[in-house]
Amino acid sequence: MSKLLSKLGMMLAYDWDTLADGDYKWVGQLFDVLNPLLYTVMAIVGAAGAIYAIILGVNLAKAEDTSKRDEAKKHLITVLIAVGVTVALVLFFTQLMPEIIGAFLPTE
Repeated sequence: MSKLLSKLGMMLAYDWDTLADGDYKWVGQLFDVLNPLLYTVMAIVGAAGAIYAIILGVNLAKAEDTSKRDEAKKHLITVLIAVGVTVALVLFFTQLMPEIIGAFLPTE
């Protein structure tokens, strides 16, 4: 478990300025700006999704007929998928995108 946490800490402390030099320095600056914004978006979406999922769970538990139960279940599944996709996209842009862009930048 400690290996996983240390690797995660190293990934989050990535030095974006080393991503590009010269003409492509703007890429590193772009990631410097986007990184905190994307983590903020992930936190907000995660919190809103968790609150809405709790509300839908309560509605599911209180539903008396089958149609209301099915509707609440469909909404709950949709919320879980939306939060999962948002988290996956944020992690893609913050962790994998610098590596992909770095592979295409010219090395001197």
